[in-house]
Amino acid sequence: MSTTVREQAEAKVAEMSAKLTDEALCLAWMATEGKAATQELALVRGWLMDELNRRLGDDLFDQWLVDVDDNGGVNPLAYLALAGK
Repeated sequence: MSTTVREQAEAKVAEMSAKLTDEALCLAWMATEGKAATQELALVRGWLMDELNRRLGDDLFDQWLVDVDDNGGVNPLAYLALAGK
C-alpha cells in the first residue's frame, strides 16, 4: 500500500524531531508559546507534542499538559529530565 504525501511528510518531521536534543526540542516548543494561533503553528505544535509524548511517555506527558493548563507556558525540560531517570 502506498503512503500519502501527508504520511510521508509526517514521517520526515518525526525523523527530524527525533534528532533534536532535549534542549533544542524544548526551545522549539517555548518559541511557539504566546504566538498568534494559525494553522501552521498548530501543525508545528502538534509535531513537537508528538515528539514530547514519545520522549516523556504517557504519564509524564499528561502531567506536563495538566501543569501547562494550570500554569500557562511550562518548559518541558524538567519533565524530560525526570523521564531520563
